[in-house]
Parts: sequence; C-alpha cells; structure tokens
Amino acid sequence: MIKLGDKVRFVNENMEGIVTSLKGKNQIGVTVDSDFEIPVLISEVVKIKYEEKAGNNPELPVSKPFRAANNAPLGVFLAFERLGDTELKAHLHNNLSEEAFVLVYRKVQGVFQIEKSIKLERDETVLLHACNLNDFEKWAPYQFVILPFESTTIQPSGSIQTPLSFQSKTFHQYWKHCFFLEKQAYVFRLDEPLEKLNLQALKNKDFTEKVAVLEVDLKSKPASIIDLHYDYLKANGYGVSDDITGLQMKVFTETLDAAFVHHVKEMIYIHGVGNSYLKNKIRTYLSKHPEMVLEVKDADILQYGGGATLVILK
Repeated sequence: MIKLGDKVRFVNENMEGIVTSLKGKNQIGVTVDSDFEIPVLISEVVKIKYEEKAGNNPELPVSKPFRAANNAPLGVFLAFERLGDTELKAHLHNNLSEEAFVLVYRKVQGVFQIEKSIKLERDETVLLHACNLNDFEKWAPYQFVILPFESTTIQPSGSIQTPLSFQSKTFHQYWKHCFFLEKQAYVFRLDEPLEKLNLQALKNKDFTEKVAVLEVDLKSKPASIIDLHYDYLKANGYGVSDDITGLQMKVFTETLDAAFVHHVKEMIYIHGVGNSYLKNKIRTYLSKHPEMVLEVKDADILQYGGGATLVILK
C-alpha cells in the first residue's frame, strides 16, 4: 500500500520522487527533484526504500555547519532531512541575520515546555533532534521564538513568534530542494508569522474606493517571456494588489491560457529563486493541466540562474 511520504520509482520512466498528495482511489501526486508534482496512477509506480540509512547513535552527533550560497533565500528555516523510510533529522538554519537566538518550545499535556535554546550564526545549520514518521500523529506542536541580531542596524528587530504544527496531508507538500542541506527535504520558513487581521482598520476602510483595474489585456497573444516579479508587473501595467502572489498567479494563469489559445508553443515565466514558493505554486498548477502542457522544465540556467520555468504547450 502506497501512502503519503513514500519514495516511489516510475515504472516506465527513469524517475523517482516522493508521494505528496493522494488524488483519488487510484491516483497520487509524486514530487520529483525539480519540485514539480506529477499526477500518476498508483499502478505506474513502485515503492522503493531509501538508499541512505539512519544512524544508530542514540546521542545524535552534532551536525557540522553548512554554508549557504550567496543567493540563498533569507529567513530562519526548519528542515526535516529524510534518512530512511521513516527516520528524520530536524535541522535549524539561520540565513536572516548576523546572529539569531532561537527558543524552541514543544506543547506537552496542554502546556509549552522549552526544548532547546540555540544561538545560530549567519549561514549556520544545527541539528535540533531526530524524529520518526511512524510517530507523526504524536508529534508535539512547536512554538519558536526568534530574536534576530545585527551588531549595526538602523532599527533593531523585534522577536518573532511562530507556532508550527503538522498534518499529514500538508506536511508532505513541503518536500522540496533544501539549499542548506543541498538535497530534498521537508522545509519550513519560521520567520514569517501569519499577519493578524486588523479589525479596526477593516472597520474604517472606505469600501467605496475604486479598485485598480488591470490595464493589460491578458487575453491577447502574450509575449513569450513573462517576468512575474511584482515591481515588473506594476511597471508594465498589470495592476497592483495587496495579495502579491495572487496577482502573480493571475497573470501567470491568464497569459498561459492566452498562449494556449493563440498556439504559442513555448512560454518562459521568470519567478526568481527565493524560497521557491511561487515556483512550486506554478508547477503544481501546471501538473493539473496536462490537456494544455506538454513539458515543464527549468529555463536556461545560464540565462536565468534557476529562477525561471519553461513551459512547452501542446
């Protein structure tokens, strides 16, 4: 029986991936190394074991610091490295500030207890603990308190509090390339807490104000290269929005539809590297439209540095 998180190999193609969604009785979604989720019939894959084996040292040797690339995304990250079929190691990484002080709390019997207090230098990764997917339903929720530190700064940063708990269906969707482990892992960014709804501001909002309308006709034949960076979209008449990702996805989906209608064979979408959030949304969308899409792959890495996707249309 194939379940979420299993590693599988395609029967008819030389390709492997992780099961990140269950789409129906006989279909699953498999995320491959390109972070692209492919819908596939269960009969077309076979479950395989992980080549890497978990260590037997119960004392968990301290991991050596990894160094991030200069163009690595900013943030404080939690990554679960997969060592075997069920064994994981959790790592913390700081690429946000000169130093970051992190308090790690776990909720046990209704109250949060501090598990670790960690000081991370910039680009440093430390081992947090080991865990097991067989115990997933028993994993205690996290509460992270992060204090970024810069020796010289215009405005000192305040602390960041981020709660984190997991559900099986969503946890496996975070399987992606981890820049500081240099491999696929389950990766979560911890320094972006959800914004609280400002009820007073909402109450005072003038709902009679006009909403900006897109000045570009997204149904006309599009250019073959679309830059989805927000500053570019604003500067080129695509409108403005408080929901930046929503605007980027609107431009992406509508230009893709228009390209298909106008028989454009190839489209390049520049999404940047960042934390791969927009890239993952784009590729997940493409995986759900095989009636339009023939092939998806990274655009010329020398020209775009891994920050663009090439879509070949039918």
